[in-house]
Amino acid sequence: MRGYRYTTDDRLPERDLAELADELAIQLHYALGERVCLLPRSDVAELIWPYIDDLHPDDQNDLVWLVWHLFQEARELSEE
Repeated sequence: MRGYRYTTDDRLPERDLAELADELAIQLHYALGERVCLLPRSDVAELIWPYIDDLHPDDQNDLVWLVWHLFQEARELSEE
């Protein structure tokens, strides 16, 4: 990721956050299957923590929400 080239602080740009959230969601879905859509946000945070522990705390929080929302959207689509 090239985040630091596009920011003036230690936060990741929005595009990089979205890409990282997509990658994390794909990996979790690959490892856990469809049941990943049923995870509460706290479990998502625990599962992705080892991959984001070196990021800015605000980025960590944003990523947890982004990944969790991706799973919620997937669940809604599968219920239609």
